[in-house]
Amino acid sequence: MKTDPFHSWCWSFTAVAFFVVTIAGCNGELSVSEETEKKAELSLPPGAPAPSVVVDEPIHDFGNMEIGQTLKHEFTIRNEGEGVLKLVKDRSTCKCTMADFEEREVAPGESTSITLEWIGKVEDPAFSQAAYIKTNDPENEEISLTVTGRVDATWEITPFGVWNLGELSREKPTPFNGSISSRVIGDFEVVKATSDSELVTVSVEPMTEEQLKEKLAKGGYNIQGEVAPGAPIGEFVAHVTLDLLVDGKDEVTTFELQAYHSGPVQILGPSGWQASNMLLVLGRFDKQEGKSVNLSMFVRDNNGAPINVTNVEADPEFIEFEMSKDEKFQAENRERYKIQITVPPDSPSMNRDRINSGKIIVTTDNELVPKMIFNVHGLSY
Repeated sequence: MKTDPFHSWCWSFTAVAFFVVTIAGCNGELSVSEETEKKAELSLPPGAPAPSVVVDEPIHDFGNMEIGQTLKHEFTIRNEGEGVLKLVKDRSTCKCTMADFEEREVAPGESTSITLEWIGKVEDPAFSQAAYIKTNDPENEEISLTVTGRVDATWEITPFGVWNLGELSREKPTPFNGSISSRVIGDFEVVKATSDSELVTVSVEPMTEEQLKEKLAKGGYNIQGEVAPGAPIGEFVAHVTLDLLVDGKDEVTTFELQAYHSGPVQILGPSGWQASNMLLVLGRFDKQEGKSVNLSMFVRDNNGAPINVTNVEADPEFIEFEMSKDEKFQAENRERYKIQITVPPDSPSMNRDRINSGKIIVTTDNELVPKMIFNVHGLSY
């Protein structure tokens, strides 16, 4: 006499199966394997007592999760009918594996549990995924187990991305403010806030209950800071580091400040010159011929001696920089300086862009324009 393969599983009322669900690739449905199809003889013989499947809570909300976090929930499935309840793995709304579970039987009046595991791999403001199980209940031939929730980054720093401060003041500090908060961690502390620029000072203070509620956050701090006068002419970039204490462990997060300091200077040039970024785009050029670009720098309020260059640092090193006063220029309270930036003929190949920008750092003997930083992009062939 052959043994029904289902009855070898029978009466195991508290067994747990794990559904391992991953976020990646959730764009299709799993088909039932041929082996499972062969086992899925779920139709009841005529006159046989019918089972009745009941899932106490078919939908479970995990709430807020952080990226990389794994959560589990145990679903309870009961048989309130008179016949043996058969359960067979079917499919899910996400490509996944269902370990340790192909089929199961539940006796009348008994129950079994299935644990669904969710891994939050990417940010998702409202995920909802379901696993489906076929049954031999003629009134409920398929049941679904669903998990919902939200996957958040551990830290939310606002403003998002780079903090753009615009034009820096020549005469007074330029303020900035923002916040760091978390929707998944409530008990954390910002131990200190520092910057890699000596011109930047930063302080933090805990958010009020009203501010936390507005951000839907469990914990958070307000960030205030300022950039003191004295930045070089051109683009200003600094980084702020926040040292955190989370569950007794040290963590670090950073954000970037960007600004522009024109001072008493206005620099004009041909196509390819972007004054707001102090950026010279040379484009493509033959390295055997090289390339040279002329700029005009106008300086106001210089009541002292003419501006003289005392040092030039170039990257790549073969870029040349020259600056001289235009003695023929006559205007009230203004001076004009001629600038020439040159890649000499037969220089090494050059490939500089926004990711790997070339730089020219110019130091002068004048307190109005103590330092200028030029960015250079170009491709030589």
